[in-house]
Amino acid sequence: MVISSDEEEGYISEELVDKCISDDDKSEEELRKYPEFDENATFGEVQLQLHMLFPNLIMFKKAVTYYNISIGRVFKFVKNDNERVRAKCRSEGCKWEIFCFWSNVVKTFKVKKFVEPHTCARGFKNKQANKKWLATQLVDELRSYPTMSAHDTFEWFKRYRGIHVDDYKIYRAMRLAKTIVEGFEKLHYHKLWDYCEELRRRNSNSTFGLQGYYGGQLLSAVAQDDNQHFYVIAVAVVEQESRDTWSWFLTNLLGDIGQYSDNGWNFISNQQKGLKLALEELCPGAPHRNCVLHIWRNFYSKYKNMDLTK
Repeated sequence: MVISSDEEEGYISEELVDKCISDDDKSEEELRKYPEFDENATFGEVQLQLHMLFPNLIMFKKAVTYYNISIGRVFKFVKNDNERVRAKCRSEGCKWEIFCFWSNVVKTFKVKKFVEPHTCARGFKNKQANKKWLATQLVDELRSYPTMSAHDTFEWFKRYRGIHVDDYKIYRAMRLAKTIVEGFEKLHYHKLWDYCEELRRRNSNSTFGLQGYYGGQLLSAVAQDDNQHFYVIAVAVVEQESRDTWSWFLTNLLGDIGQYSDNGWNFISNQQKGLKLALEELCPGAPHRNCVLHIWRNFYSKYKNMDLTK
């Protein structure tokens, strides 16, 4: 157990008056020996020490949270203002405590009191592992594995963070983490206006039409250049796939790129609903084939036999 008196809290017990040495009595060389918190420390590597220095209280509270979650202990902040923060263990009988305050001597925040270790038992459910904290842990994983399921997330937290997370917390954390990774749909949609303006500046003959940013079906046209590279030349969001929506899409597309009879356009699709009828109406006689990759996927989806797809 390590205890340091705190003269800046406004009280010192009589027993410790003679033993207490203030920062004012220390030389500059001694002050430089104070340990500094490693801001780059990852989960499980966070260390707390007496006299440790922190750049701000936000960093201190984050360190306390990471430290206690990693060792499976639950704590609470009992004194929390702009100049000092105190945290204590929630378990009855456990004396674990840490106190950090602003030191005028070193001109930063310093741990003045640290009582350790925890004498309570480790737990696998932690109230400090809230939605926001869980989401911050998931961000990098979701960037690497965007199809991560709720079950995968539960197993990941159990294996790499040593905690068991309830289902409702997992779903809320995953939703928040995906928002952080992918951004808000509405904000992404607003960028389309800038994209349209740039296209209009570079190609005044381009056609635009933007409405809502939720729901609908995405129609697109993709072309291949002489280097065998694919690129999107037209996109549209419609209420549903039908002959009418595809006819509208093709009418605008051909109006921009020219008629198939003059340019020798060939069409490849995945038997989209209504597209065949729209092509026969607007481009009679135009070559129209099915995508081989989609033929293979549709075949495998129906028969589930790899031998038959070879």
